[in-house]
Amino acid sequence: MHSLAATLPASTLPLSPRAAAGHELPAHLPALAAAAPLGGGLTLPGPLVNPEWLAGALGNGRLRLLDVRPADAFAEAHIPGAVRVELPALATRLGGVDGMLLPAPAFARQVGALGVGSQSLVVVYDDQWGMAAARVFWALRRYGHTQVALLTGGWDQWLAERRPMRGGAGVATPAFFGPRFADETVADRAWVERKLDQRRSGESDLLLVDTRGSKEYAEGHLPGAVNWDWVSAIPADGWNAVKGLEEVRSSLLAAGITPEREIVTYCRSGVRAAHTWWVLQLLGYPRVRLYDGSWLEWSQAEGVTIETGPQAVAASAPALPRGAQSGRVG
Repeated sequence: MHSLAATLPASTLPLSPRAAAGHELPAHLPALAAAAPLGGGLTLPGPLVNPEWLAGALGNGRLRLLDVRPADAFAEAHIPGAVRVELPALATRLGGVDGMLLPAPAFARQVGALGVGSQSLVVVYDDQWGMAAARVFWALRRYGHTQVALLTGGWDQWLAERRPMRGGAGVATPAFFGPRFADETVADRAWVERKLDQRRSGESDLLLVDTRGSKEYAEGHLPGAVNWDWVSAIPADGWNAVKGLEEVRSSLLAAGITPEREIVTYCRSGVRAAHTWWVLQLLGYPRVRLYDGSWLEWSQAEGVTIETGPQAVAASAPALPRGAQSGRVG
């Protein structure tokens, strides 16, 4: 995992939509509704849930809410039952690269301490259009936990709808998390290099998708990578984690990002790329991996090919949401 706030100047980070829009907490926090039955046959509808669904599920014994916001924001108010997850707690330094996902045993201990067990239904939310939450989503999927979803609209939509919330610290009951290796979700540098070799000989349909901004892409990118900025997926005037799916699908297809290809997303450090990975899952793309080391690893590796310059056929620049920047945010 990669800490956005801990490693980057504040000026490079997207503003919270709530801060950008000037939203404040209501004077009196809405009370928590009656708890749903323990277990209750609850199932996730897919990789995305909306506030209405989550409000009806609050109090369910299998539900675990992970809040990926700063500590002060969480303490001020959060969704009832949520616990705060810090991205650096799920990260380590591997092969000289910071922010790599924890190995399975350490990851299991960390998420187990957050109350996430092998049978938990996990909903992750943030206040950044799902960018940080998507990294947690991908991490859980990488270790075989399929029962996880993003809350579209995140904290800001929940607040705008005046849904139940509470302040203070979150309390987790530790659980047992048994990791399973979903290797089809992840790519390491050796895998990428091997697939690039195979692509040169016509034995691979690999497509690398660089989800950074166009300026970062032009300064250096992986061989043959297509530039599709992660903000292309999010609305310019709202808080949802993704805009209309057909609009997103059309944008991807126009960039040559088609479902029959084997796709690897990457960015600077695997955060923005996780959001695009999640979007492709939502759209049903069958073969999608995330390159965890991303540009941080590739750019310092010896003997690899680095290309520079803008994309040959530049895609239309996406409109940035209020307060968002497509700069170096992970």
